[in-house]
Amino acid sequence: MLNSTSDFVYLGIIAMPLALVMITGGIDISFGSVASLSAIITGVTFQAGLNIWLAVLVGLAAAFVAGLVNAALIVSTGAQPMVITLGTLFLFAGLALGASGLGGVSSFEGISGLPPSFVALASGKTLGVPNMLVIFLVVAVVFAVLLGKSSYGRQARLIGANPKAAAYAGLSIGKVITVSYVLTALCAGFVGILLTSYLSSARADIGDALLMPTLTLVVIGGVSMYGGEGSIGGVLIATFVIGFLQQGLRFMGMTENQVAVVTGSALVVVASLRWWSGHFRERVKNRRVQRAALKAEGKSAQPVA
Repeated sequence: MLNSTSDFVYLGIIAMPLALVMITGGIDISFGSVASLSAIITGVTFQAGLNIWLAVLVGLAAAFVAGLVNAALIVSTGAQPMVITLGTLFLFAGLALGASGLGGVSSFEGISGLPPSFVALASGKTLGVPNMLVIFLVVAVVFAVLLGKSSYGRQARLIGANPKAAAYAGLSIGKVITVSYVLTALCAGFVGILLTSYLSSARADIGDALLMPTLTLVVIGGVSMYGGEGSIGGVLIATFVIGFLQQGLRFMGMTENQVAVVTGSALVVVASLRWWSGHFRERVKNRRVQRAALKAEGKSAQPVA
């Protein structure tokens, strides 16, 4: 069972920083293209003669720049993050294809011949535990501390819950938002490199299938689409629940399309339950306020003895 976690925990590595973005009230849908860009740049620079680990740093640098571009466009224009990152999704995907052309590989052909030490990064084990799972757990701890124990996490929640109050409080909104998008891009780039190691091939389309599964983990993990709410623990649990659910369905003989239908249905049910529970809490809260108001009116209407 531990070995099978390598087939899905990489989604959680992106879902955690994406949860930070959504807690601030934003969204990033370009991370799949960032993963592809980072992977193919790593492969191309390695093919050009660079040491594989230096090539990894170049790939991560490309992801870092992509995150800065997203953050700069969102903060400077004030446009909807969905629109900005939709545009950069196509921009980074185009750059990835262009980079593959520089490497002499056509379209979606991969770059192979990677060193065994690099392949062992995602395919190997540490003390009997798959490296991919170890990396996922380390990332989970880092983001849990960042969101739950740091001033950055508190500022991110306040910005997502009430941006005007955050501005009046003097918070550096642009800085917090920039950090969240850069962290998402860096983790996406890292996942692109992990997948390159896992598949032993650097491809320009390696991140194309990351978008919907990752968003599903964040939403099912309890992160509000409206900002201000969410936890890393919820995303961690959702990663294992959805991952093992999909593995089990495949083991039962379901096709990928059938697995997608079940996963999509689970997402719809969870989103609906979250809406109804929020609606129910709001109604209960309003009734309490109304009862308190009626009680206060009754006291004020009593005659003075």
